[in-house]
Parts: sequence; structure tokens; C-alpha cells
Amino acid sequence: MKTSKTLAFILLLAAFNSFNMFAQDKIKFSNKFRLTSFYLFTGISTQQNRIATLEEFQSLAPNSQILKGDYTDFTEMTGKSRSGNSLFSVAVGLKLTPNNKPVNTSLRLGFNYFSSITVFGGVYKEYRSAYDTLTSSQTGQTYYMDSISSKSVSMQYLSEQLHFDGSLIFCTNSEERWSLFTGIGFTAGLSINANTNIYYYQYDRVESYNSGNGYYGADSGSSIDYKSDFMKNKNVKGYSVYVPFGVDFRIGKKREFWKRTHLYYEFRPCLSVTMVPELTTFSTTKFQQGLGLRVNWK
Repeated sequence: MKTSKTLAFILLLAAFNSFNMFAQDKIKFSNKFRLTSFYLFTGISTQQNRIATLEEFQSLAPNSQILKGDYTDFTEMTGKSRSGNSLFSVAVGLKLTPNNKPVNTSLRLGFNYFSSITVFGGVYKEYRSAYDTLTSSQTGQTYYMDSISSKSVSMQYLSEQLHFDGSLIFCTNSEERWSLFTGIGFTAGLSINANTNIYYYQYDRVESYNSGNGYYGADSGSSIDYKSDFMKNKNVKGYSVYVPFGVDFRIGKKREFWKRTHLYYEFRPCLSVTMVPELTTFSTTKFQQGLGLRVNWK
């Protein structure tokens, strides 16, 4: 929670500084919006996942046969978990200032599609018992054999989401070969697919132990029991605020089409809020980055 508050403060401070800087430069917006560009962007979003309890996953998947088992003496997963997920967006740009200004201002409007593991959790337990004792008739070495049974339940809450994305972009002269940009952005949307996946594993094996050097030999008599449950969930609502930082490269110098075509790299620190109907509302920090293509036609 402290991390989320810190990032929120940084985002708000960056937005204030951006607006203040351009206000000092006395940049005047044009009287009407001019649709001037088209954006394609693909990248990856990394985030810290929320670790949920077994009871919370029982709320997410009340009909799961796996979660109806008895796990009172199991150890629950703790700590932190991070994941990386793909991100794709399409947008149009509306220029708000003339090209001859030292800093160009534009409004970028579009949609983001991404998938993510929103909540993660698990429980596990290992049973160990004496199975047999063997003594070598040649060396006198004693070998102990233990029977081991490992049981675990892995739980994931995933969603695919479609968000509206709007951002105000401030860019150094885009007519130059290289340019830099920053701004402030906001997204909001719904999930188009939310589900909970439950996986049960039981692994039984026999290990041999050499009392002379403490070496565990190869398994024998191993077996695996695997089960899974997939549950559909209600739609998720979410929104986020972010500050984009990037560098833009104009591909061509001579041919008109390539002069209007740009490649850019963008990095976005992001504060994201997700509302899961079966659980609660929670926030997390995300770091998004990727490569984009921008084509200007005016």
C-alpha cells in the first residue's frame, strides 16, 4: 500500500510539473482538434500480484470440488508474486498545437487490450514416513527408504480486459529526426473474460537415504495425481493513471511516406485499481513498456 501511495504521488507530481512547464512556455491550443496520426503499440506489463487466501478463492470459485477438500493443516502461500503480461493498444492522435512550436501538444485516444493474473495463491503439505531399511551384505552400509507424499493446490484468478485509453502528450518538435515525449494518461474499462483456475497435484515417491554420506538416491515407485477446476467469474471493472516517457524516431528523410512514419519506445509507470465483485477493490503498481508505430497524415 505504501508503494501504491508513493507512485500515486509521483504520478500527480509529474503531471503537475508537465502542465506547469508548458503553461510557462505560453503554448496556445488551436481552436479545433485536428486528427493527424494513428498509433499501434505492443509491449509487456509487469505487476505485483495480490496473494489471496484459500477462503478468498473459495469465494471466487464456490463450486470447485477441489476447494471443498480439507486443507486445515496445509501451509498457505505468503510473500510476493510478480507476473508479466502482454499489452496491445490502438489509438488516434489529435494535434492541439501547430507544427512550428518548440513543443507539440496532442491528445491520444484509443483502446488497450491486455490479460493478467490478478490474484494468486496456493497451499501445500508434505508427508514423510519410514518405508524400509536395507543393509548391504558386502559393505555393511545402511540405507533408509522414506515414503513421501506431496500435496499442493495452486490457484489463479485471471482476466482479459479492454480499456479506453486517453492521454495528453507533450513532445519536442516531431519534425526532427529524434524527439522526446511525456504526459499524463488515464484508462478505464471492463473485463471481457474473467475466470478462476484451480490445480491440484499429489506426488508420491520413495527416496533412499545413505547413512554414510547423506545422499538421496533416485526416486522409485513415483506416481502423480492431477486435477483441475475452471470457474467463470463476473466482469471486473478497473481504471489506472500513468505517466508516459518515450523517445520517437522518424524513419525517413526524403520519401513522403517514411517521413510521416515514426517508431517509438514508451515506458509507463502506472497505478492501477481493480474491482473484483466476488472479493474487494485493490490497487497495485504496474510498469509497462514496449514499441510503437505512429503514422502521421497531416
